[in-house]
Amino acid sequence: MKTRNEIVKDLEDKLFLLRFTTVDEVDWDVKFGQISALEFCIDKHKEEWTLEQFKEHLDEYKLQGKYGDYIDGFVSALRRNIKDMERGGIGI
Repeated sequence: MKTRNEIVKDLEDKLFLLRFTTVDEVDWDVKFGQISALEFCIDKHKEEWTLEQFKEHLDEYKLQGKYGDYIDGFVSALRRNIKDMERGGIGI
């Protein structure tokens, strides 16, 4: 099981790699969406958001009906954070 601090460290590592790694196949809008989501998740973990709060935010975000590559990137990173929390038993 991961602690909240370990999840934050993992998110910060992913954010660092995403910012400084370039892959030709990756859409820039997806990448920027993922960066925004990672920054959002890090901030909210530091505020000690619960798993339920992250899930509610994801649901609210999806209900807005927005679409596009940026949104896809944001949602994918947010979902990955939720899965990490579920596996680690964090914020339940």
